[in-house]
Amino acid sequence: MRLTPEPSHFSLAARSLLGGIWFALWFFVAFPGALLYWCGESLLPPPGPNRLIGSALIAAFHIVLVALVARFVRQGGGTPVPLQPPPQLVALGLYARMRNPMYATYVAIALGGAILYRSWILLGYAAGFALLVHGYVVLVEEPKLRARFGAAYERYCEASGRWLPRL
Repeated sequence: MRLTPEPSHFSLAARSLLGGIWFALWFFVAFPGALLYWCGESLLPPPGPNRLIGSALIAAFHIVLVALVARFVRQGGGTPVPLQPPPQLVALGLYARMRNPMYATYVAIALGGAILYRSWILLGYAAGFALLVHGYVVLVEEPKLRARFGAAYERYCEASGRWLPRL
């Protein structure tokens, strides 16, 4: 029995938005900017087609990210923020084919930053970020989801890929 009322979709969306902004500022602005600065690279993207390609990737994947977060709120009744995860297993839309599209989107945004800046440092950052996310998913998130959702999560794992969509 739950003693507190269920949060509204608006409340969940607001929390997701604030969590997403916090996450984006740290992992897509502050850390990459600090790396560029410490390595003596310019904080302004160099001229060329990389500006258009990198910016387009970053914008497109942010749009995908918004759709994924909306799915979490509407279908799961929770947020992507670990402090208030969805009480329902989210397994529709892109989640039906791929278990971690949100994390894959984060990595794609980091790669977009590397393209935008034509930076090997940011490419290394994106690779390191991907490894950290993979470690978190395998060592922390998946065991929690298995414990929480049991056989339903096992069936979901069989039907979907971890990082690439299963067709």
